[in-house]
Amino acid sequence: MKELKYTSLAVAALTATLLASTNNSKVQAATTDKNNTVVVAKSDKEKLQDAVNQAQNSVNNAQASVYSKKSALTNAQAQAKAPNYACDAQQAKVNDSQKNLADKQAVAKKAQDKLTSAIEVAKQATSENIQKTQKNIAAQQDAIKAAKQNVSDANADLNTAQSQLATAKQKQADAQNLVNSKEAAKKTADNNVANAEAALKNSGLDEAKQNVQKVQNALNDIKKTNADNESVLSKNQAALAENNQKIATVNNNLAVANKAVVDAQNNVNAKQKALADAKQALKDLQDQVAQDQASGAAGFFKAIADNKDNSESLREDAQTAYEIVAGTYKGEYGKEPTWYAKRVHLGAKNDATSIEEMKNVLPYLPKVNEARTSHNRSVLGISLTDMAVAMIDADYQTGWLDHPDSLYQSENLTTYMQEPVQSWMQEEEIWNEMVKEHPEYADVLNSSYNIYAFFTNHYDEYLQVGHFLNLMDPSLTHFGMGRLDDSAVSWDVNDVLDVSNPLSVEAYTDLFNKYSKDVLKEDQLNTLKANVATANQNLVAAQNALKSAQNNVQSLQANLAELNNGSAKINKAISDTQAALAKGQENLEFEQKQLDQANQTLADVQAKVGTKAKALDDAKAAQAKAAEAVAQAQNVLSKATATVKASQAKVDAAQNDVQVKDNNLKSAQAAFDSLKQTLSNLENAQSNLSAAQTALNKANDDVTAANKAVKAQQLILDTLKEAKDKADAQVTNASEELRKAEAELAAEQSKLEDAKARLDAFNKKETENSHKETSNTEKPVNPTNKPDTSHVVKPSDKTAANSTVKPTDKPDSNSEASTTNSSETTPADTDAEVKNTDTVKENAKADLKTNNKSEEKLSTVKIVDNSDSSAVSVVLNNSNTPIKTFGEKTVNGTTYYKVSANRWVRADKAHVVAVTGNVTTNKLPQTGAKNELVAALSGLAVAGASLVSYLGINRKKKND
Repeated sequence: MKELKYTSLAVAALTATLLASTNNSKVQAATTDKNNTVVVAKSDKEKLQDAVNQAQNSVNNAQASVYSKKSALTNAQAQAKAPNYACDAQQAKVNDSQKNLADKQAVAKKAQDKLTSAIEVAKQATSENIQKTQKNIAAQQDAIKAAKQNVSDANADLNTAQSQLATAKQKQADAQNLVNSKEAAKKTADNNVANAEAALKNSGLDEAKQNVQKVQNALNDIKKTNADNESVLSKNQAALAENNQKIATVNNNLAVANKAVVDAQNNVNAKQKALADAKQALKDLQDQVAQDQASGAAGFFKAIADNKDNSESLREDAQTAYEIVAGTYKGEYGKEPTWYAKRVHLGAKNDATSIEEMKNVLPYLPKVNEARTSHNRSVLGISLTDMAVAMIDADYQTGWLDHPDSLYQSENLTTYMQEPVQSWMQEEEIWNEMVKEHPEYADVLNSSYNIYAFFTNHYDEYLQVGHFLNLMDPSLTHFGMGRLDDSAVSWDVNDVLDVSNPLSVEAYTDLFNKYSKDVLKEDQLNTLKANVATANQNLVAAQNALKSAQNNVQSLQANLAELNNGSAKINKAISDTQAALAKGQENLEFEQKQLDQANQTLADVQAKVGTKAKALDDAKAAQAKAAEAVAQAQNVLSKATATVKASQAKVDAAQNDVQVKDNNLKSAQAAFDSLKQTLSNLENAQSNLSAAQTALNKANDDVTAANKAVKAQQLILDTLKEAKDKADAQVTNASEELRKAEAELAAEQSKLEDAKARLDAFNKKETENSHKETSNTEKPVNPTNKPDTSHVVKPSDKTAANSTVKPTDKPDSNSEASTTNSSETTPADTDAEVKNTDTVKENAKADLKTNNKSEEKLSTVKIVDNSDSSAVSVVLNNSNTPIKTFGEKTVNGTTYYKVSANRWVRADKAHVVAVTGNVTTNKLPQTGAKNELVAALSGLAVAGASLVSYLGINRKKKND
């Protein structure tokens, strides 16, 4: 394999560039270890620039992703239009089919109603109903005839009323003409009065008359005021007398009421004492009852044992029972259980030995004998000893049922408080099944011995039916029962005393009830409680009476205060009225003098006026007559108007009557038509029924067809909805993907801004530090010419056997480092002109500072061997990491490598490190160390090749 070949022109140019920039360029050192790992020292600025470039690439990728997601969303929305339109159109068809179904159903309902009606008519279409309808039609014809006559009569009455109305209106018109004539005469009289008054104008007569009238009016007002005041004075004086009488009455009533309060208070005190006495008597008896109850069953048994009137056997039974419940029993065949003191609380509330629980047991006792007699067993008596044993064993049951070490021979326990005997008797069914399976068990119930033998030999079976067997024991003669509150019930036969003459259930019940009544003293307690209630009611009544008496006193006191206040007001009113009357008398005398003077003045003026005054008086008299004539004419007009109104009312009533009669005629005619239709329906009932049935059948067929159409359209709609839902889901997913892509773009843009800010800050600081360097530090010199690092390589689809690499770009004349563009595109853009979107400045300067103030940092890159023969492995510019490509394309003479699913990179922006799985080099481009000029002069070819490698010129290996 040969070394890479370069043109002599390129080598010369590169050598010249190297010579020109040796003393002013910073150099990056690189070494290669045995693992083919290249260690390259990078400056901080390059690292910051790398960060900016990487952030820019991430932004570009995120932007491309946004464009892709937008395109996907647009496509999804476009694809969703057709399913949505089809779904909406189909929904309209479904709606139409549903409306058609509803219409058909409505028609079917009407047809059903008609059929129902036709069925009813068919049921009624009997000859009897037809004849009845025919009779009704004949009768209705008579009714129509009568209705027509009524209409005729009503029309005649209407004509008469209308004629009377016309006459009344004529009289009204005549009266109106008369009023008009009289009003014209009145107007003439008014003019004559006006003329006469004009002739007397300025004569002083009117003024004199007006003055007389004015004074007369004032005098009349004073007289009226005085008369009113006299009336008010008289009324006030009468009111004062009446009020004073009321005050006297209230004072008397108040004295009586105060005495009633004292009496009511005394009554309350007495009733309070009576209540206290009643309560004390009740408490004393209750305390006595509580004391008697405390002994509980012991007191009951002791009373029987101490009663010498009882038989010796009963007294012995009672004494034994007493000792058992009292906890003192010590007999020949047993003694009091050791747990007695812990479990038995003699006479305590809810204890089995309490009077209350003994009473609660009574209903259970007859149930035992009912169960036995129903199975042909003897009736059992009550043993007081059995009762005592059952009581203490019931007290033992605290928490769960357990047969204690006690004084019983046989015992049953249960927690079924309502029907304990029934709960034990339920085991009979199990026993019957056992006997069926084991006929040998049939004689178990024949004797106590057999039951005991069954208990001994078949214990497991006995546990299932033992309660029933105990109850049915044929040898038993007595039993007892106890109850512990709502916890347990016990049934026992004792094992310490042979009771030869037990009490019957009834005798025991009577004996206990008598004792309970004596101990509990319920009648006496009820009487005392009633006394307390009565005393309390009496006290409440007395307190209410006291309150009522006190309220009465307060009411009377308020009434008295009100009356006294009223008397004071009346006295003031009387005083004011008397003062007003005195003043009114003075005014009356003064006005009378004024009137006399005004009359004299009028007489003097009238004497002077003479004839003119008489003419005025005559004119006024004529005016008054004319006014009276007008009033009379208006009266006639009013009467005529009233007559017209009354006549009009008669006409209206007659018209209403005609309308009513006409409506009656129409109703009669309608009834007649209905009867005829009914007759027709009855006569044609069968044919109508058949027609209605046919119509209903057709309507039902139409409904069935319409319903099928609805289902068919709905099925199509459901199918279209599935497609619509899928399309809508794709739109939703595309929208979500776009949202995520936009969020990622925003995040990457933020990172890019941060990277640029850090680079700008570094550049600013570097500029500031450049002015602070010491005098022995050489300043870097910008090269006049610098080679461009951008070279295009066009690899073929397959690796050519004789391919070579030729640099195509000349060095840039700019003194600054040349700029390379990295363009990326999605597959959709590969047929378009690719524009450069990234600009990365590469710094190829070596750090020539002699003071070594900044320490170099190393980064490592390992060359990978790409075993995939279908791709090229490259290292992108500004990166040390090799990546695998997935294809390449050439567009308008420019080659692109596909480096990810949606990313393409120009070939001149990537350094090829492997083609079809063959490694091109073991080292990345390297430079020598500082003072590289000496090495360049001693080996131009080597230096040229090294510089070409340093500038990152892309190349391919040439095969031999």
